[in-house]
Amino acid sequence: MKRMSRKQCFAGSGRPVDETLVRELRDFLSEAPEYVCVARRQHRRFKAGDFSLSSCAGYLEFQSSDLRIRIVPGGWNRTTHRFIARGRLGGLLLKPSRKNELWLLRQRFRWHCEEEICRHWKLIRSGFVHRSAGGAFLRMILQRREQRFAAIAVADEEKIRAEAALAQLLTLWNKAEQKGGSIHGGLMFLSQQLATSAARLASDLCAPIRIFQFPQLSEVALPSTPQVPLLWPSQSSREGLKSLTADLSLPPEVQAIIRNGKEWSFEYLGIPFAQFLTDQQCWRLPLLSKDLGADGAEARLQVRDECHRIRGMRRARSRSRHDPLYQLYSERWLESLILRNPKALDPQLRLFPIYSQVPAYVSQRRVIDIVAITESGRLTVIEVKVQKSIDLLLQGLAYWRIVFQAQQENAFQKNGYFDSLRVSEEPPLLYCVTPLLSLHADQRLFARHLRPEVEVYLIGVNNDWRNGISVLRKERL
Repeated sequence: MKRMSRKQCFAGSGRPVDETLVRELRDFLSEAPEYVCVARRQHRRFKAGDFSLSSCAGYLEFQSSDLRIRIVPGGWNRTTHRFIARGRLGGLLLKPSRKNELWLLRQRFRWHCEEEICRHWKLIRSGFVHRSAGGAFLRMILQRREQRFAAIAVADEEKIRAEAALAQLLTLWNKAEQKGGSIHGGLMFLSQQLATSAARLASDLCAPIRIFQFPQLSEVALPSTPQVPLLWPSQSSREGLKSLTADLSLPPEVQAIIRNGKEWSFEYLGIPFAQFLTDQQCWRLPLLSKDLGADGAEARLQVRDECHRIRGMRRARSRSRHDPLYQLYSERWLESLILRNPKALDPQLRLFPIYSQVPAYVSQRRVIDIVAITESGRLTVIEVKVQKSIDLLLQGLAYWRIVFQAQQENAFQKNGYFDSLRVSEEPPLLYCVTPLLSLHADQRLFARHLRPEVEVYLIGVNNDWRNGISVLRKERL
């Protein structure tokens, strides 16, 4: 579109337009080489000057290509990267920025999602909710005949896990019912991989939840035969790590953990100070960003020196709580305290054996925080969160399902776990552990959707747990 002169741009009739509006809009449209116009579920990109402005009856009309925006005095707002015109015929003008591109990507997903879903359900309302850790969910209330449903849709780009999506669905469900509405079930519209994971997780809930693959809207059903988890590491890998740990002569507080098939991590109070790369047979000091080269006496001496350095700085009574060595890996720190004394959570838990960061594969790699066993032989899954997390219970439930399936197939005994101990046939216990002030109120509401065989306990520990764990609240959900 040919750029118009100022006189042409403001040609029109009627009452004069607010000069402040004209000046602000002209300034905004001269600050970038390209813009995006968004109006009535459509968007167009245009170059600076490729537009027209006209005044008519007291309002200002912006036009670029076939999109028009009406801007009335007092009904607009300008930020650094957006010019917003409110009202039925309003819209947005966006400068190029990462935040605006992400917003536009999500809006396009919302328009497409609502268009497809409205062919089968009536849309009552919808809106995005954003996670503090990143990602966004499209939450909707849908209706078919006289029944209303809580619904969640997630775009592929969001990189969100199934338990987080399911937590948002149950949160929306609970809030809708608290406002006096009757919800007859939950609907989830997800990508193929996420839908499969969510279907497995939803099988442990008694809530009527249907999961659809989007955009095909084909319903996802669980396979008739559950997939047996592949537990790792093998007994030989654990024996090799045990032998290396003994040769290093490290303090008993140091934990040696197999993080993956090529890396053994040595951690003090949860912070990894040394890594042994099994494929290259060499050492690395991650906190110093230093590679030590091949394994040998000199490398092991430096590992012990690094351990001594970290022991002097990683302390509960640190002089500065802003010190990275105090704040880093806080969740692993709490895990390490539980590993040293699981009886602090429950006197019925055995001190040994207890396993941390247990990798398991069920369609994808998952790492279980802690797997313990009671004196009576009952397996116990311990999920740990330090920060407030809405999906604490559901993430623990995902791990509970993996452990339960492994127990039914004797996968633990086959892989050398709990050697020589009798493992009970009872379903595992699930302990969800978090500092009391980080406890999310919705956990209790989620629990009413659990199946009876899932025995889960919410454990709130003291907020100064670094000085030692003390259970302040323990309740069965």
